Amino acid sequence: MVFLFMHALFWAISLVALCMSAATDLKERIVPNEFVGVIAACGLAIGLMLRPGEIWISVLAAIAVLVGFGVLAHFDVIGGGDVKLISAVTLLVPPERIGVLVAAITLAGGVLGCVYLVVRRRMESPAAPQADCPRGDPHTSRFGRLLREERARILAGEPMPYALAVFGGVVSYIARELPQCFSAISCSV
Repeated sequence: MVFLFMHALFWAISLVALCMSAATDLKERIVPNEFVGVIAACGLAIGLMLRPGEIWISVLAAIAVLVGFGVLAHFDVIGGGDVKLISAVTLLVPPERIGVLVAAITLAGGVLGCVYLVVRRRMESPAAPQADCPRGDPHTSRFGRLLREERARILAGEPMPYALAVFGGVVSYIARELPQCFSAISCSV
């Protein structure tokens, strides 16, 4: 019973840290190392609980992901914080499921990229509505300010917050794996 509680607790902490990473990336375009560290520590704890003999494989795989995506970061294809975040979340799953997780993150990134492209095209069109929230209005909601700031970032061609895609990929991975956990077939969550 304690084992299941600890397993669920580490996953919950990881998801909260991942959600906070995505929110910070959306707002500030940075992925804080503290959240990445929490996720990596939870992933290592889960690995040590569930598959202590394979933890070294998980660590090597996370390093391989870090190096592989690090090359992409070197060429400004993806941000360095996103690379660290992806590497950290790979520690949450068994080594044989890392490919499935990275594929889910990649698909979520593709969807997010399409959304950003469509939004940018709509904003660049001559008939595009202006920002809903007037600048300098102290009564503007936080959400309204976030939308206005994001609109400016999109129009400036700044990079999208890929931590949102990482979060979406992990959530879709969990959604795909949970039915197996409930039916007791096999569970990698």
